[in-house]
Amino acid sequence: VAALRAGRNSYGIELNPKYAKIAGQIIEEERKSLGSSIENLKSEIVNGDAAQITTYQLPIIDYVLTSPPYWDMLRAKGSENQKKRRASDELDVHYSDDPNDMGNIADYEEFLGKLVNIYKGLKPLLREKAYLTIIVKNVKKGGKIYPLAWDIARELGRTYTLKDEKIWVQDNQR
Repeated sequence: VAALRAGRNSYGIELNPKYAKIAGQIIEEERKSLGSSIENLKSEIVNGDAAQITTYQLPIIDYVLTSPPYWDMLRAKGSENQKKRRASDELDVHYSDDPNDMGNIADYEEFLGKLVNIYKGLKPLLREKAYLTIIVKNVKKGGKIYPLAWDIARELGRTYTLKDEKIWVQDNQR
């Protein structure tokens, strides 16, 4: 939606068919509301695995904006977020049972490694001096803090040039 409003082509990748369909519907609604001014822009949703991104015949990319799963936190039965999700009829308590779904990985180091490999796999698709923005937060699980944002940055610093960190303060988050 933001890319369409900015007059840019866009491609999204979503593993879960349910969410890929929802994303496609949102894009189509936005295309209709913007009218003919964006008719030559591409805005495609790929229902697939981001770990296989190089197989989707995407063009060279200028900018990537992503928000990965927060490990297996949707499966954390005792978390406050999970309690709210279970109380709602509209929110899933986990996205899928697909073995490629990163939210189904129980081991933190395995999750981190696979996530970092996805981001490393983007490198051949990125134009020189392209940007990659990852919206992520650290995770608290079982009374322990897992510095997910920092661990991703540490690992990706071996592949990419890190620019800086922005802190997004959300009033509705503790």
